[in-house]
Amino acid sequence: MSYKNFSRIDKVLGKTAKNYNLESALYKHKTLKHWHEIASAFLDEAKELTKAINFEKGVLTVACLSREVATQVKFLAQRIIYALNQFLGKQMVFAIYVET
Repeated sequence: MSYKNFSRIDKVLGKTAKNYNLESALYKHKTLKHWHEIASAFLDEAKELTKAINFEKGVLTVACLSREVATQVKFLAQRIIYALNQFLGKQMVFAIYVET
């Protein structure tokens, strides 16, 4: 069945966000929402012991409940950043700032 004049929602959202200068807010939402999903591929404890709390100007702030996990996040930061950017489809994350 063909639907004329209809578009996929993900394409419409991307275009609309860009038109209204909301693109950074859209990427912020996606980054914070999917942190656990991406980080869990590298750290088993990511879901229970970490939380992405902010994303501004390319820096993702992550709170960690233990120093050990914070050290692991810092050690794996470049790999996690690469995976996040792959997920986002654009180079948006440049650094991870870890709070304990």
